[in-house]
Amino acid sequence: MSILRAVIYCRCSTEEESQVDALAKQVIEAKEAVKRNHWLLVDSFVESRSGTTAEGRREYLRLFDQMQSDQFDVIVIKSQDRLMRNTKDWYVFIERMQKNGKQLYLYLENKFYSPEDALISGIKAIMAEEYSRELSKKINNAHRHRQKNGGRMMLTNKTYALKKEPDGSVTVIEEQAEVVREIYRLCAAGYGSRVIANLLQEKGIRSKNGLFMTETTVRRILRNPLYKGDMILNRTHFDFDTKSLIHNPEDQWIYVEHVVPAIVDEALWAEANAAMDARAAAKHQNGYYPKGSNPGKYNLSGILICGCCGKPYYRTWRRGYRDPEEIVYEWKCSAYINIGRKNHNRRDSQRKTSRLLADEQGCDNIHLREDVVYQLLEQLSGKYYQIQLQEKESIIQKTIQLLERVMSRNPSEQKCRDLKTERESVRKKKQLLLEKLLAGIVADADYQVMNRQLESRLQEIECQLEKLQEGEQERKNIAGRLEQIKARLEQGGVEKATAGQMLRNVEHIIVHEWQLEVCFNSLHIAGISNVEKTALSQILGKEQDQVRVFLDYPFDPTTERGRMLDRKMVSDILREEPAMTAKKIAQKMGRTTGVIITRMNELRRGGYIQYQPKGKHGYWLTLKEYPDPRTQKVAG
Repeated sequence: MSILRAVIYCRCSTEEESQVDALAKQVIEAKEAVKRNHWLLVDSFVESRSGTTAEGRREYLRLFDQMQSDQFDVIVIKSQDRLMRNTKDWYVFIERMQKNGKQLYLYLENKFYSPEDALISGIKAIMAEEYSRELSKKINNAHRHRQKNGGRMMLTNKTYALKKEPDGSVTVIEEQAEVVREIYRLCAAGYGSRVIANLLQEKGIRSKNGLFMTETTVRRILRNPLYKGDMILNRTHFDFDTKSLIHNPEDQWIYVEHVVPAIVDEALWAEANAAMDARAAAKHQNGYYPKGSNPGKYNLSGILICGCCGKPYYRTWRRGYRDPEEIVYEWKCSAYINIGRKNHNRRDSQRKTSRLLADEQGCDNIHLREDVVYQLLEQLSGKYYQIQLQEKESIIQKTIQLLERVMSRNPSEQKCRDLKTERESVRKKKQLLLEKLLAGIVADADYQVMNRQLESRLQEIECQLEKLQEGEQERKNIAGRLEQIKARLEQGGVEKATAGQMLRNVEHIIVHEWQLEVCFNSLHIAGISNVEKTALSQILGKEQDQVRVFLDYPFDPTTERGRMLDRKMVSDILREEPAMTAKKIAQKMGRTTGVIITRMNELRRGGYIQYQPKGKHGYWLTLKEYPDPRTQKVAG
């Protein structure tokens, strides 16, 4: 006789969780039961948490999954309620166990579960579930009672600037508390959550989890009365039936004052929150900044997308390098703002990413000066009129082609005829089957089976016919809409648009390393209304084109990319006009003579050009072509 292979499943009940050795003791007892019965222990499933259902219990789910394999024969548990106190899950477990030929051994009762025990086990499962429901109510009531009567406050160690001591008391982490005070002072002074987050990130300040503070983190700190020493309790409760946290109405909240050390005083807390309320009211938001709440001249929020990582660009500000009084607005990739550079070896004057975040993916894409982006958009708006005219003609042609296509063929017509023919055939079969039943040729049981099959097929045919008829009506509706759009486009004109008006037709602007890719919706820029746009988008599907315009970003000559572009331009000029002087090149490029001399010396040291004396003036010999940096990856 072969030795049975056994596994043990152990779990603490809710009331045993406070007993540190309860689970260890249960494991020892289960292993002794296996040894006593001379079985072979092949695996152990030990749950570190209680629970009435299977959800969230990884070891139970692992056991449930392995029951379908041939890895063991017997499951050893302490008692029925060790598995679960949920009737439905109990029967699901038993069904799978029996289906896969496994046995369940309850070592407290020293017996195997048998199908004859199903009724008693079901009653036990119902009683265990009801017990857990009552226990959940008692726990919720105990929490409320403790909170109302000033019991020990629940505080996690993730709370910034506060620490819960082993004796239950709360102390202030002074270094972090000073950060919290600075956040409140900045907010009261009129700074928004995003600006405050950027300032903290520039100082390298992180939250307790080691990540940079985000706009959301700052907002939560500002809205939390905990930092003035007060706590709001009973905001949520655990619902046993839904197994989820339910938010309580505000009239059930318990507001307790002066329960933890205050980091900011009442006046500063109120002033900062009043400032947030004022900004929120101006934007009709409940205490939150809307997307692009500080948009500048044109609202670029949600439009600028990073071409490297796909994340949105956020608006930031800094003081001018030459003039500290100057405020410079820049747009930066949000991955860079939250994490830093992807390339940790890269030198960056604004941020040096911590090695603590080496496993996270930052971003190396360029920063955009807001005023430069505005200039590019205003230049593009001058050409936008021509783009509109071209796209209007294109849309009219596509509309005519679509209209002809829709009206010329009806692929559903033949399918409809075939289905109607099959429907008649099925109806005849049903009638013939009934006649055979009445004549005693077909048994009643066979009739029931065959009739159900025919009836099912008949319902499928009716459903398909209904869909085809709906499709035919939609085809007629499409044709009508196309006729209306075509007529309006042919009659309407196109007006010149300002940069702001043009921007409303931009779907997004993809920021590449050297260029901005402005993406327009071809339907929108042709003057299609929103209703017509929706209709045409549905009709065109993948045939709908996007108009893309690429704009070269003019980098400041003081930046590395700007210097590379200047070197390329100087190199090209000297290749065409070798005798041109630095002064004339400077006039042509709009640079100072000193800057051009520096670029020429860099090209000479790099082996790209060489000066050839010839009489009084001489000329520059091009030794090799300076590569176009826009076709290469920039390392710094």
